[in-house]
Amino acid sequence: MRPALTLLASLFAGITAPALADTFSMATGLDYSSGDYGTGTTSEIWYVPVVGKYETGPMTYKVTVPWLRITNPEVGPDGAPLPGGCREVESGMGDTVASAGYALLDGSDGGMLVDLIGKVKFPTADEDQCLGTGETDYSGQVDITKAFGPVTGFATLGWKKFGDPPDSDFDDPVFASLGFAVPVAAGTSAGASYDWRQKVVSTGSEIQELTLFINHKLSQEWKIQLYAVTGFSDASPDAEGGVLLYHRF
Repeated sequence: MRPALTLLASLFAGITAPALADTFSMATGLDYSSGDYGTGTTSEIWYVPVVGKYETGPMTYKVTVPWLRITNPEVGPDGAPLPGGCREVESGMGDTVASAGYALLDGSDGGMLVDLIGKVKFPTADEDQCLGTGETDYSGQVDITKAFGPVTGFATLGWKKFGDPPDSDFDDPVFASLGFAVPVAAGTSAGASYDWRQKVVSTGSEIQELTLFINHKLSQEWKIQLYAVTGFSDASPDAEGGVLLYHRF
């Protein structure tokens, strides 16, 4: 998905300690991306997610509901080709993504954190406005996090099953990411991640993206993340950036 595969994961889970009690948290933000995606026409996406997350024991449940504004719709926030034939600018509700994760290893005592995660993308976006494909998608992934002294490394490996819109035949890609975070000041960490995904259509390209991010803890309840993304393939944006604000209740 866009924002890049690890952005929300790194804010909510990968570089934080496991929860000691049931917790509920929410986040929102703003993401902007721009690219021609191999078409010769620049497409811009404004993505405003509202994210709710509930942690209880080894389980983590999360729901993301976004608002979108797309100029010259070519691809959606998940990098899948859109139906086409729409107006120059479209906006409205995007697809809703729900996930459930199980902490196979909880990362206690400086050990490894391993999460098994399943996701479902529900087609709540209007495909007639080119805000989504109109199909349900499924994915499964493994997230691994491990501290090496002051440096925290994280990695993801997963597979996505795309629903096929009419007159299309999407491939079901493997995706992966690898990154790190390191403290740079009190309450502040910075890092980078590299994201890759197999192509979705036979005439398309793999996703290849580099993300740089910085997280800052404003208080015990509030965190903020800033990030910038650059792509290295036609399936990736030429440039992307955004901000996420997180609150734990």
